[in-house]
Amino acid sequence: MALNINTTVTTDEGFEVSNAFAYLNIYILAPTSNWVNVSYFKSKEDWETGKAPLNVNTLPSNVQTELSEEEFWGSELATVVHEKCIAAIEAVTGEETVTINK
Repeated sequence: MALNINTTVTTDEGFEVSNAFAYLNIYILAPTSNWVNVSYFKSKEDWETGKAPLNVNTLPSNVQTELSEEEFWGSELATVVHEKCIAAIEAVTGEETVTINK
């Protein structure tokens, strides 16, 4: 699963990256133990070719999804996880700056 960051972010080294790609490593072990590790890349192609992720400490690298039992057992789990990650990232980047990569 992945997201597009539709704004400019600044890396820890001071480089600006427009339209970054965020790869979601999702860990769902039980209704009470679940989280997402987020890695940011310059582009989807950089992720696909195995390039190193960007250092962007201003954006969340770990999102505690805190799923309810309804969300955990429901049929929209992927959507819920995406929405929780989008909310965490947009808390930094601003509203409507993150979309699901399809």
